[in-house]
Amino acid sequence: MKNFLTRRKLLKVGLAGFAGIAASFAGILPAAARETIGYTISIKNAHTGEVFKGVYRVGGYYVPRAFRQINHIMRDHYNGDAHPIDPRLVDVLAKLQKRCDCSEPLTVLSGYRSPATNAMLRRSSGNVAQNSYHMKGQAADIRVPGSPASTVRQVALTLAAGGVGYYPRREFIHVDTGDVRHWTA
Repeated sequence: MKNFLTRRKLLKVGLAGFAGIAASFAGILPAAARETIGYTISIKNAHTGEVFKGVYRVGGYYVPRAFRQINHIMRDHYNGDAHPIDPRLVDVLAKLQKRCDCSEPLTVLSGYRSPATNAMLRRSSGNVAQNSYHMKGQAADIRVPGSPASTVRQVALTLAAGGVGYYPRREFIHVDTGDVRHWTA
């Protein structure tokens, strides 16, 4: 009988620990506690004004609820199509936000693009790739509030996490999780 009580107590402690972890995933813990146990990001869709701010990853675990919201915010704003966003792209964006010491949401000008939207943009601009990483959910065109695009470009290049495009006339940068490369448009 003594072993049964010990196992029961052990089970209660284990379940309480699991409940604490689950609560952090569900956003129940206070913001200060969530930030100490997870990776956070704050992004804003420039066209819809929608914002995501919170924990998107805990250790090596990407939080599904957060990604449902991120996928929605980074959807094709022309037609509303959504696509899974590459978790590595969100890691890159979070690192940029942190290294640029930006407390405001990153402004996403373009995240996922449907093939139809990409074709339409390609017809009107020479700066749109036919097989754009945007169509795979692996690219974002962004601005970092409080930081010039030239500075964000330099920070992105130091990450060596994929492609970095610099668009000085429109003051934004492109980042993707493809091969490491860079260009200026």
